Amino acid sequence: MTPPEVVLVDGDDASGMACMLADLITDNLGDYPGRAAVARLARGDVVFTTIDQGLSVTLSFLDGRLEIADGARSGAPVVASPWLTMAALCSGRASPMKARSDGDLTVTLNRQPIPLAAAAYVVSVPASHYEESNHRTRNAAVSIGIVCLLAFVVHNRRGRRAAGP
Repeated sequence: MTPPEVVLVDGDDASGMACMLADLITDNLGDYPGRAAVARLARGDVVFTTIDQGLSVTLSFLDGRLEIADGARSGAPVVASPWLTMAALCSGRASPMKARSDGDLTVTLNRQPIPLAAAAYVVSVPASHYEESNHRTRNAAVSIGIVCLLAFVVHNRRGRRAAGP
């Protein structure tokens, strides 16, 4: 199955951070079918922001595509860190879980865990690609994927129950 399309909303005017994130996600969706499946099913927005440079990028999970746009969408979960950590994260050189456990990354849910879990999984690169590969990082990436899938199933079932027979 073809991975979802990744669209840079601002095109040639997109920030370097938006371009890095788009390149990473495009590669991950093409290389890892599980990440493509999660991206295809997820809906919602996640904001990636740098706390020291004032840069923000919004990742939107839409029907059949992902959009990456400069700026912060109001009400979306926020992943925040200093620029160097965010650059490493957006280029696949750092693990979101390791950055979080090191205290270099903060997360604000804003009552939307599904797109946040999906974003964490879609931007993560398997531990074997990191300079500091270890079991905890690999287990964390697998855990994120499982949580994301479970959250999607629960959300989907609630929506069907609300709609009725």
